[in-house]
Amino acid sequence: MEKLMKKIPYYVIHRCIIPYTYELQPRRLLVDIRSFVNDYAMLENTYLLLYNSRILFNDLIFYCNGNMRDLTNIYDLTSISQKYLEILRRHVAFHCKSQDDINSRILDGRYSIRPYQYLSRSRFLWGLLTPFERSEFINEYLLNDMDQDT
Repeated sequence: MEKLMKKIPYYVIHRCIIPYTYELQPRRLLVDIRSFVNDYAMLENTYLLLYNSRILFNDLIFYCNGNMRDLTNIYDLTSISQKYLEILRRHVAFHCKSQDDINSRILDGRYSIRPYQYLSRSRFLWGLLTPFERSEFINEYLLNDMDQDT
């Protein structure tokens, strides 16, 4: 990296690159990043201690589908809820895709998940949630479970 920086003219570095390194990020983005890091660390610690990564992933899928642990639709793998589609469309790869494209990609991928992929897929979904949705998930899936256990 240092070699590359030496090849770039002084003017370009100081007038074009460095000003962007000092530009403040929007407050909303900073709150989102802080929420992601702190909430996911708590979530991962709790789930990996008490459950496992597959249960975390499945709970996130239930939440995104709007099931809120309604197990009557657990075997209905033919559709994705509108809420889940809206969450997935926040990702750049799904932003302009049709509902059928998203359905086929998500539903086809459900059976091909390897055990080591559950955490990365959970992080992917967690990153698509808003700070409010993350708090709602934690309240519903972590805090309510802990209240029921005591």
